[in-house]
Amino acid sequence: MVVLYILLGIIAAIVLLFCVKITVELQYSETFTLDLKVLFIKLRLLPAKPKKKKPPKAPQEETPPEDAQEKPSEGKPKGENFVMRFYHEQGFDGVVRFLKEILAATNTMLGDIFKRSFVVEKLFLDMCVAKKDAAQTAIAYGKTCAAVFPTMGYLCNTLRVRKYNVNIYPDYLATGSCASILLRISVRPIKLTNALVRFAFRALVSFLRAKKYASDKKKQQPVATERNVEK
Repeated sequence: MVVLYILLGIIAAIVLLFCVKITVELQYSETFTLDLKVLFIKLRLLPAKPKKKKPPKAPQEETPPEDAQEKPSEGKPKGENFVMRFYHEQGFDGVVRFLKEILAATNTMLGDIFKRSFVVEKLFLDMCVAKKDAAQTAIAYGKTCAAVFPTMGYLCNTLRVRKYNVNIYPDYLATGSCASILLRISVRPIKLTNALVRFAFRALVSFLRAKKYASDKKKQQPVATERNVEK
């Protein structure tokens, strides 16, 4: 009985841990911050804390040839997600691209998992459009509204968004455009695991159906060839 009670206690503890809400908050207003909050613990994910500089090494007499020296990598690292791309780009155009990439991510197969398990607690967007003259500002303002409002409307209608606000306005006196965004997303691991299990089951059923269709098609091919030979 003692072993049974211990097992039940472990299972209950795991279930309670899976019910704890995890919150991720992305905030950009001239500076970019990405925080992770679990219960009363808050961790800063981005920007990362600067590493302590090591003391400079003594100069060596011999230097390796130019071909052996490592060349610095040019451009941005490949394979990074849209959050890291936004962290590297930032700015007005970075905010617009970030919203478009979220929209593209929700239309993928994994987007169904996001819709079922994640909750958007807050989605606040503030954008000031300003160009060199009034005509360019008006054109840029129209293009920004045409790109942002449909995207935000689709996201707010598709995802579970509790609080949201969009403010886009032209400024004919400012010297440049600026934008700020606050995105807070929460998830409970138990809902995420349920969505993953549902997704895996649907993928398995689709795979079995495709396999059965392929096998039935192969069986029908010899019959068709025999009929052609008889004719």
